[in-house]
Amino acid sequence: MQVHLRFLRHAGPIQQALQNDGWRLGRDQDQSLFARHPEVADEGDARSRLQRLGLLTSSALHIEFRERAGSGLA
Repeated sequence: MQVHLRFLRHAGPIQQALQNDGWRLGRDQDQSLFARHPEVADEGDARSRLQRLGLLTSSALHIEFRERAGSGLA
């Protein structure tokens, strides 16, 4: 499971919160980010983790859930 993030504002603190929670971040071509977490197997897991961080319904970013990889993440 991969999450595509497009920041609308406050990118720095959001990126730090994600990294502190164990998300691995990688840049996309349009300067947005892809994120993966080793404990996230599906969209439900991703939503749960993002909700705990207060990001799931945040107006500071746009979140898209993707099943397949296609990013610069290893």
